[in-house]
Amino acid sequence: MSPTSLLKTQKASIVQKDLTCAVETIPVTPPGPGEVLVKNNVVAQNPTDWKSIEWQRIKPGQSTGCDFAGVVAAVGDGVTNVAVGERVAGWCRAGGGDMSSFREYTLIAAHPLIKIPDNVSDEEAATLPLAIATAAVGLRRLTNYPQAAPYNRYVLVWGGSCLYAIQLAHLSSYKVITTASPKNHELVKKYGADVVVDYHAPDAVEQIIKATGKQGGVDVVFDAISEGNSVELSTKSLRANGPRKVGVVLPLKEDELDPSVEYTLILCSLLLGSDVNAFGRYNPRDERDYQFGIEFYEQVAGWLRTGQLKGNPHTVQPGGLAGVQDGLAFMKSGKVRLDTSSSLRDPRPRPHVSGTKLVYRIADTP
Repeated sequence: MSPTSLLKTQKASIVQKDLTCAVETIPVTPPGPGEVLVKNNVVAQNPTDWKSIEWQRIKPGQSTGCDFAGVVAAVGDGVTNVAVGERVAGWCRAGGGDMSSFREYTLIAAHPLIKIPDNVSDEEAATLPLAIATAAVGLRRLTNYPQAAPYNRYVLVWGGSCLYAIQLAHLSSYKVITTASPKNHELVKKYGADVVVDYHAPDAVEQIIKATGKQGGVDVVFDAISEGNSVELSTKSLRANGPRKVGVVLPLKEDELDPSVEYTLILCSLLLGSDVNAFGRYNPRDERDYQFGIEFYEQVAGWLRTGQLKGNPHTVQPGGLAGVQDGLAFMKSGKVRLDTSSSLRDPRPRPHVSGTKLVYRIADTP
């Protein structure tokens, strides 16, 4: 589809003055050099989508949403890695401009994108991009990923939420221990966990250490929760004479850290090939991370094709883009947990959809 034949307007979920979201009609911007315009079929929801609004990183008049799966509608000059009509999935840092996913068309840089194999649905593909980028960056910072693991090395994924961290560690021959509620034990085992511990158990740390045998603890920790006392407990699971590395997805207070441990804040945006300002910290563009992201997404497509990698379980939220506000409110209330663990800050039982990711079919938009 040439830029001249593109639709001039599109529907999008736009943040309102009261910080709710509503569908509005906005212009479609054609791709410039090095850019791709994707006609979204399915978009997926992440915790950052409501948090970015709550923290006012996304302002009224702007759009949220990161993950998308669809078809290439147009390409800009110099784009050779994808062609019009190809199915792709990707993610973007939502905010101002045209780079957000809760809309009919997403304008995105040509790299990195996942080419969706024929055996993978748009719904499954939409659950991948942001979460698997986080998992890959985390393992890259904690280990020699994508190199295979040395013999008998353990990764603890605290919060079976990150099914992709479990799968990537498993594919790299690490022994994977994770925490999850009992009803999700079988789920995380299907995704590659070797040992699953109930995070509610008072002896959870002891169970984790026992599972590592004579090693006396895990080598590294990927803390997919990073709030409450998850960091404290997961840190206690490290072996005394190991690398003692912990990856977290939220910033920590310096006075609460164990000086014997190397903590890493996992920033998936590093794979997008630009400078990253996050949580008051500046991270300059690193060409090595950018090239890793391109090569990694090519590998993801191959794993999906062969069945070695699976997308997250998902739930279709009704209403398409008109259902985004209800979905964000549902997640914010704690009734949706994309993770199969919980925030230990608030252990009160609450009804929720556990172990699933909310997705929206654009065609369902009124």
